[in-house]
Amino acid sequence: MKKNTMMRIASVLLVAVLISTCAISGTFAKYVTKVSGEDTARVAKWGIVLDVEGQTVFADKYATDETGSNAYEGEYSVVMKADDADVAANITKVVAPGTSSEGAGDDILKASVKGTPEVATRFALEVTKWSDVVLPAGEGYTDYTELVKSEDGTYGYTNTFDLDKPYAPVKWNLIISNGTGTKTLNLAEALYAELPANLIAAAESYGLTEEGCSIFDAIAILKKVADSATYISVVESAIGQVVKGGSNFQLEMTENGLKMSYDFDPNKAIDYTFELSWEWAFEQENVELYDKADTLLGNIAAGVEGIVVPEGASTVINATITASATQID
Repeated sequence: MKKNTMMRIASVLLVAVLISTCAISGTFAKYVTKVSGEDTARVAKWGIVLDVEGQTVFADKYATDETGSNAYEGEYSVVMKADDADVAANITKVVAPGTSSEGAGDDILKASVKGTPEVATRFALEVTKWSDVVLPAGEGYTDYTELVKSEDGTYGYTNTFDLDKPYAPVKWNLIISNGTGTKTLNLAEALYAELPANLIAAAESYGLTEEGCSIFDAIAILKKVADSATYISVVESAIGQVVKGGSNFQLEMTENGLKMSYDFDPNKAIDYTFELSWEWAFEQENVELYDKADTLLGNIAAGVEGIVVPEGASTVINATITASATQID
């Protein structure tokens, strides 16, 4: 009996100890370390918008813009014949001395880029001339500007002329402007303006002058007279007059044209237009020689009976412009 009483007392004490232990353990402080992490991201903005125009870079007729007492009073100075054989060959537009892209219509061959991407971006522009109006260098070309009377009283085109370099009368201009149009430059003229003084004479001897020259010629001449470092410096200074905030400017000749590119840091506002215009000047330096060359090209285009077409001569002109924007890795 006494043993049972002791066992009961022990059991009661054990339960009391367990209850007090649970109560005490809940009242003592302890080290606790806890951490959690969370992050949210969205797709970086791109938002680059490219646009290309240029369906009427050339035209089938050109309004006259000559002024003065001897001005031609017709509505158009150049008009393609409706029954011209080339129409059937899908060549429905013409160029001639005195014409230009300005008089060809509302569109100009141009590309524009606009946006503020959140990634580093490379913009590239490529201009390709599939063909151009060219009379190659050569000797003994027939002079069709003067009909000559021979000793026997007959008339013929017996005079000749020589070209010591290829004659490409169409001058191509690459015009760069910012989106607001408040800053514009002719790239060929800008390249000349940025030439170091010691290179000016050499550049001018090849045809790159203050009045500029075709942009394709300007690049070739600059590469000819300048070393690599100077070339890069001139290009960056010229393009940088308008394209602000860009870097790594590239301007290179391709097989049939040119390619330029430049890089932008993230969050840089980009808004620029690149316009390829053209002009076949009515009056040029060395006008007598070039009148002979122009006349020969016109006769080649007309298929004058008995005319000899020089190898490499072209009376067809064509150009394309391609723009791209690419994220830089």
